[in-house]
Amino acid sequence: MLSEVYKNTPAVFLAHGYVGEILGKTIHGVLMHSEVFRVEALVDRFKEGMDTSEICPGVTVQVPIYATLKQSLAHHPEVLILAGSPAEENLEDLKFAIRSGLDIVNSSFKFLQEFPELVRLAAKHRTRLIDLRDVGRNFRDADGSIVNINAKVVYIMGTDCGVGKRTAAFELVKEAKRRGIKAAFAATGQTGMMLGCDAGIIVDAIPNNFAAGAVEGMILDLDKQGYELIFLEGQASLMHYSGSGSIVLLHAGNPHAIVLVHDSSRKMHAEMGDSPIFQMCPLEREIEIIESLGLPGGNSFKVVALATRGFENISLLQRSSSLAVADARMAGGPEVLLDAALEHLDRAYKWRPYNAARAC
Repeated sequence: MLSEVYKNTPAVFLAHGYVGEILGKTIHGVLMHSEVFRVEALVDRFKEGMDTSEICPGVTVQVPIYATLKQSLAHHPEVLILAGSPAEENLEDLKFAIRSGLDIVNSSFKFLQEFPELVRLAAKHRTRLIDLRDVGRNFRDADGSIVNINAKVVYIMGTDCGVGKRTAAFELVKEAKRRGIKAAFAATGQTGMMLGCDAGIIVDAIPNNFAAGAVEGMILDLDKQGYELIFLEGQASLMHYSGSGSIVLLHAGNPHAIVLVHDSSRKMHAEMGDSPIFQMCPLEREIEIIESLGLPGGNSFKVVALATRGFENISLLQRSSSLAVADARMAGGPEVLLDAALEHLDRAYKWRPYNAARAC
């Protein structure tokens, strides 16, 4: 994992066109939460000079945005994180970064290793080229041993992409640890890997036949390490035409409780165009479908709380749902969501964290 190589390492993002946008969620997540990288600057010629605390959702820090990579090197980074792909428009910047002694971290499906010139340069300058989605071929078959774990799994699902699943998961883990619970963050995407997780896979880089085995194996490993509460990061959305692979995480994680992240203002799945097939599913219907998908020998799925963004969404959801509702980014929000999960685990499974006095 990245956390075995880097810790609070100074970095810059090469991110033309991504800063402050929904597709820039990796940038925003790393700025908010990363214990692996300390982002000193962003490079986005379209947002030069803007304030990250104003244009990046959830971000409160002010990080300078430059038009060129050369300008950002004044901050003495050790790593360049690439937002987007190592396509033609980024190649010269990538070469310049390598010549400047920077490692490159790439989360694209197009690998740095596919560019011989970059590979030769990296060898010459003794820098690392890290393709996060290059997961190798050491795949694991699912065997059903998920039903034997001692830990409880809380799955953080969402009704859309870019809606705040990872943020909610990370904040819930922090809150659980604050209460003395031995909690784990199980990351399932490239951004989670960049934050610093207790275990991680990039599920969309794993062939579908082996994805369940990878999820199961990650949870089994965390259980063997003695974690009592595992927060599983969701991806995409169950009712998303272009991203419904979420069902693999739902089944393979076999969660004991589900926190669903939802934005009431969205009528269409974000950034997907105007085809009617990308309409958002009504929230009540989506919850009904999620809860109906438990496997015969697995847990009964239950959505126990709704995470959202902003006071307006909170108010709307509180009026329309009997579930606990909170914004995980706001003061008190993670407490509300965690309380709902713990109350369900106690009620449905007679389970409390080992350090129950501090947890409740």
